Amino acid sequence: MSEKHMEGALVVRESEGATELYRNILTSGEAMSSLNEIGKLFTQSQIMGCKTPGDGLVLAMTCFAERITPLQFSQTYHIIQGRPSLKADAMLARYLNSGGKVEWHDHTDAKVGATFTHPAGGSLKIEWDMERAKKAGLGGKDMWTKYPRQMLRARVVSEGIRATNPAVCVGVYTPEEVQDMDDTPAKRRAKEKDV
Repeated sequence: MSEKHMEGALVVRESEGATELYRNILTSGEAMSSLNEIGKLFTQSQIMGCKTPGDGLVLAMTCFAERITPLQFSQTYHIIQGRPSLKADAMLARYLNSGGKVEWHDHTDAKVGATFTHPAGGSLKIEWDMERAKKAGLGGKDMWTKYPRQMLRARVVSEGIRATNPAVCVGVYTPEEVQDMDDTPAKRRAKEKDV
């Protein structure tokens, strides 16, 4: 087991191939300051697409909370609209690792369907097609016209996992879901004026 000291209070321990932050970052009284500094570095480097200090802070806080490195973050998450969003394939991997099973029925640009089975939540067949996406106001968006099968698949994965074992993805959305959310600050202000 080796330790690396980085800029004062931040200590990184390498054990069993995973990098973990020590507890002292939480107890030093400088935790938020340290995370802000790391976030600024992420923003300056534009690592993982961080464009704002908020994006950098989200990346730093998520890495800290999940006890993962920025490289592991990039394999698992995207930052979209200032939110960490769990990639659909990462969500599916967690589901399968937790004992879940998936049987794919349809996998085309027009329709994706699968049955999700998990010991904690039973079995459920989920289907998404372009008609359903259009009814939800999604089908005409840029990514939906360029990559319909991938977008449908992400919706099927997210819905199936949330229904049969929500512990896998509690509190996070897939990038496709976040992109489809209609609540940017400007849009929220416009909605508030209408009310």
